[in-house]
Amino acid sequence: MKVKSLLPIVFSLLLFHNALPQPTLFGDRYAIIIGGIGGQPEFTETYLQQTSRMYNLLRERFYYEPKNILYLFEKPELDSAKIDFQATAENIRKAFQKLANIMKENDQLFVFMVGHGSYDGDWCKFNLVGADLRDIDFMQLLDQLPAKKTIIVNTTSASGPFIERLSAPERVILTATKSGQEHFATNFADFFLDALSTEEADVNKDQRISMAEAFTFAKNRQDKWFEEKRRIRSEHPLLDDNGDGKGSLTLDAAADGQQASRSYLGPVSAEWQAVAKKSQSGQASPGEKLLLEKMALEQQIEDLKAKKAQMPPEVYSRQLETLLVRLAKLNKEIKSQSSGK
Repeated sequence: MKVKSLLPIVFSLLLFHNALPQPTLFGDRYAIIIGGIGGQPEFTETYLQQTSRMYNLLRERFYYEPKNILYLFEKPELDSAKIDFQATAENIRKAFQKLANIMKENDQLFVFMVGHGSYDGDWCKFNLVGADLRDIDFMQLLDQLPAKKTIIVNTTSASGPFIERLSAPERVILTATKSGQEHFATNFADFFLDALSTEEADVNKDQRISMAEAFTFAKNRQDKWFEEKRRIRSEHPLLDDNGDGKGSLTLDAAADGQQASRSYLGPVSAEWQAVAKKSQSGQASPGEKLLLEKMALEQQIEDLKAKKAQMPPEVYSRQLETLLVRLAKLNKEIKSQSSGK
């Protein structure tokens, strides 16, 4: 009886052990920036400032390559040096299709959306030049990508319902509102951009700003803004990263926040990004390759620890042991190489 009861556990251990992936090098990072239709000159100007600011942050602070950023805006002529296409449904579909053709499984996509949104009780819409795109349209565009690691920041009004349809494993979603009924113009985008621009948002002082840190910083700054202005709060930002289709107002290790705490726009460092590029082109030294492999393995261990609560204890322990053994062997190899033995 006892032997029979152990069979499912043993089978699960073998299955998960055999399926445990080898550590992979960090992939490329891509971004789509979309500024929706303003409707009024002051909104168009605001959206231009916000999207341009994000473009500059990706280039100058987070070291994105220009060719990996697709920038769409209502009026491309307002900054033709940066903006690639007009923000229409057709052009957004083309942008996603372009990335679907070139992205790899371990790449990451960041989508930043500012503008007006609407909700009719069934569909949440992002207002564009011409026909709008619905939440289900963005879900389909994201699902066609080979890469699963995505960060979506929708700062429009009535953006909350986006979470229900876009939610998926390894997908971090931030919205400016908690529901489709919060339909007034939002200011969350500015606070989010502030979070990415200051070291103050780096709570754990690891010299990187995670999406969890950016969300918390932006929300706290927004709370203070509403209090100082003595205004009734018209928007409540949400974050979802556990694939359950329900956003959270505050982050909790038992709910949302685990994936976001390990999701970044920037690389581990500019130096390591350069080494990763050398490795991809076959120019990295044996020592550099080993260090990159170590970093990827350490990230895999952190990812496993974040999933501990959702895994059978035996499976978690076995996978962790396997990864730690790999890491120990790799550290020994690195030490041996550095000592010249």
